[in-house]
Amino acid sequence: MKPDLGFIQRTLNPVMENIPSGGNLELEGVSIDTRTLVPGQWFAALSGPSFDGHEFIPKAIANGARALLVEEEWQGTAPVPIIRVRGVLAALTRLARAWRRQVDPIVIAVTGSSGKTTVKEMLSLCLGQHVHQVHATRGNLNNHIGLPLTLLSMPSNCQALVAEMGMSAAGEITHLATIAEPGIGVVTNVHPAHIAAFSSLADIARAKGELLQALPADGVAILPAKRWETPILTQMTTPKRRLGFGVDEQAQVTARAIEDHGGWVTFELHLPGETAAHVRLEASGQHLVDDALAAAAAAHAAGTPVAAIVRGLAEFRLQKGRGQVIAAPGGWWVIDDTYNANPGSMTAALVRLGSGTRHRRIAVLGDMLELGTSAEQLHQELADAVIKAGVSRLFATGPLMHHLARLLAQHPNLKVEHRQDAGEWIGVLPGLCQPGDLILVKGSRGMKMERIVEDLCHHAV
Repeated sequence: MKPDLGFIQRTLNPVMENIPSGGNLELEGVSIDTRTLVPGQWFAALSGPSFDGHEFIPKAIANGARALLVEEEWQGTAPVPIIRVRGVLAALTRLARAWRRQVDPIVIAVTGSSGKTTVKEMLSLCLGQHVHQVHATRGNLNNHIGLPLTLLSMPSNCQALVAEMGMSAAGEITHLATIAEPGIGVVTNVHPAHIAAFSSLADIARAKGELLQALPADGVAILPAKRWETPILTQMTTPKRRLGFGVDEQAQVTARAIEDHGGWVTFELHLPGETAAHVRLEASGQHLVDDALAAAAAAHAAGTPVAAIVRGLAEFRLQKGRGQVIAAPGGWWVIDDTYNANPGSMTAALVRLGSGTRHRRIAVLGDMLELGTSAEQLHQELADAVIKAGVSRLFATGPLMHHLARLLAQHPNLKVEHRQDAGEWIGVLPGLCQPGDLILVKGSRGMKMERIVEDLCHHAV
């Protein structure tokens, strides 16, 4: 069961019209998009600077909306219950917080510059091996609009909620934490992402650390055991319990005997007070081991047995655009890491490329966006990672990647080419690749690098 009309009425005490004779009405969740609205849901008419959700009410009704949440001043009528409020987003936020308190699951929030979604997925699988009902953020619904939608789609019998939290400015994580009220908070890492809104990397760390600061006195903070941001995050957790994760010896949650087999990784998982357990991840890369440790730490803090954690991690599979390795008809292998990029995740992807054993290592890299005045320098700083990865050909894409291409142009063991747009490589790259090549494709979302993956995966030699 999900929030019904009676719950909405009790929580908001709004002006309501067309109330059914019984005074209540079961609803199948909330939608803010008529394109994805499912019959039985209620439609929230959100408005923004360039759109007015009230204009889509006729379409919502036609698609089966069972009730409407609208602004008080809306002048329209409808054949379904109408809930009038002062501020639709504020009402959604109040409802989400009230529903979270009524359901009262274990709430684990995950934030960080990279790895958030992977940790969320791994953690959900681990928890699902121990409790029956786990609910988690879908897609990228991790902001001030997406989080309320995530909470309001949570069933009443939910036992554990995994909420991903994104941010692009200070104070945003604090706001999200007041809605979800997590008892366990995970910060995966801190890299120069969305740095245009911050004066320093330390400020980004403090903004991520707002999650740990918001935890209750008996909460558990999950954070990297030994990274540059660890002291900043640690200061924001006192006096809460902390679990540090990483491959370092002093980490409370760590991995030993790590072996990368190309398509999968095995390691020994060490958790506080538990016997070491053998883990097999059906994906490769050091960054994924770190993500698995963060997920294991959070699951352990939530009371999940180590055997359940091992089973959950074994079920994890990479999602499209997040590091999948694809065998292309041309005989080459493509690492599809096109979902997004920042300096930290780009470096991790290049390390993974360097661990490959294929014939040649090729990097197709697109601009990393939202890096502010540091953008040129941060792109140039990728040069060392490219060289260490043993890349033989670099196909740079975008005006910012031009700085990296220019820096590496004279390297004796590296052939470099540059284009302004990903579309300019379409039909070109397949002719430059050979059977056995391992090809990394990565860039920020706005670069649309997935077009290159599609091209590489639909061409035979």
